[in-house]
Amino acid sequence: MAQKPVVAIDDITRADFKPRRPGCDKAVMHEDGAVQSAVFRVAPGSGVPRHLHSKVYDIFVGIRGLLEIRYEGQHGNGIFELRPGSFCAMPPGVKHEVYNPATGEEAYFFIVHAPHEGYDFVPVDFRHLQPALEDSNYPAPSHR
Repeated sequence: MAQKPVVAIDDITRADFKPRRPGCDKAVMHEDGAVQSAVFRVAPGSGVPRHLHSKVYDIFVGIRGLLEIRYEGQHGNGIFELRPGSFCAMPPGVKHEVYNPATGEEAYFFIVHAPHEGYDFVPVDFRHLQPALEDSNYPAPSHR
């Protein structure tokens, strides 16, 4: 197997962000069949609408600002506050939403999709929690 190149980025908050949906941009840092790592920049009041992945873990690390990760799964429901340096592993099948509750500060989070092969984004509704984002009808993002 050929060795892959090292990926090194000095400041991931200044990466090449691409719009994903209104107020939510994504910069892919690294991608191969096994894993995708990326940074999201989320404007106040925006985020990633509720969804689940059937085979993929979402691994979150807070970078800047405050984000709320709302989730519903077989082992419980809740709201986790993702702050700089905090960590959250979202297993496959758990409904979740990411929201920036701030009024003036963008928030950033690092995410790893693992495995990346077979990535899906399945829009869902919450049964128990009140969603922060009213519109779950955003177009589903491509795997990139």
